[in-house]
This record gives sequence, C-alpha cells and structure tokens, in this order.
Amino acid sequence: MKECMDKREEMKGSLQIKLGTVTRLVFKKMNSELTLEGIPVMAEQVPVLMVVYFKENAITQQDIANILQKDKSGILRSVQTLQKDGFLKIESDIEDKRKNLISLTTSGKFVCEKIQALAMTFNDQIMEHFSEEERKLFLSFLDRVAAIIEK
Repeated sequence: MKECMDKREEMKGSLQIKLGTVTRLVFKKMNSELTLEGIPVMAEQVPVLMVVYFKENAITQQDIANILQKDKSGILRSVQTLQKDGFLKIESDIEDKRKNLISLTTSGKFVCEKIQALAMTFNDQIMEHFSEEERKLFLSFLDRVAAIIEK
C-alpha cells in the first residue's frame, strides 16, 4: 500500500503532470483574457492564427499541421471556425486544387496583434516573479527538455 502511495506522489511530481497543469492554467488564463478583451478566439485556436500571422505568404493546412505537430483534421476544424469568424481566408491553390491556402484577413491581423500584446503582457506578469538569472535558467531548462524529447 505504501509503495502505491509513493508511486502516486512520484507521478504527481512528474514532468507530464506538472507541464499539463501549467498548460491548462495558461490556456484558462488566456481564454479569460481573450474574453475580457472581447476577442472571440479560444486559446486553443491561437497557435493556428499565430502560425499564419508569422508567415510572409499564404500557407497550406498541411503546413500548419506540420508546424504545430497536430493532425490535419483538427487544424481543418480550427481553420474553418476562424474563417467563419472572419479571421482567416481560405483559397484554392492555383497550382494544386487539392490544397487550400490559408491567409489572414484584415480582422485576423488586427486580432493577432492584440493577442500578441496580451501574450507578452501575460509573459511579463509571470516572469516578473523571477530574477533575470532564474528566467534564463528556466527557459534554458524548457529548451533542453524540448531538445531531449525531439531526439
């Protein structure tokens, strides 16, 4: 019985649980901030918008899926919702009619700029609780974890 409790406690302190908790809290806070700002986008859709925002030219749904390492059907749902809401434009690729090219509308660009400002403010609010050295160390640990996982 004691061994089972030790395993539970060990699992509670695991990387997966800790990162999962932080991710849920960040998304919850971001959704709250987006709502307060009157931005009709869910935090889960933000990565799709931002991938398109940071690309110079239109991008395919498959490219978005590859960059975000998500399945194409999930990206399709987000893209369609964001198109319906007026933030993304979907056009057929002239060279390959099977592909859709995704780009931002004027409203999409405006919303991305507001989201970027919100994200930076949120980042600053969290990071102000750490010294400069702690921030650098924390971010380097996250980079190292990502590199180890990607091996």
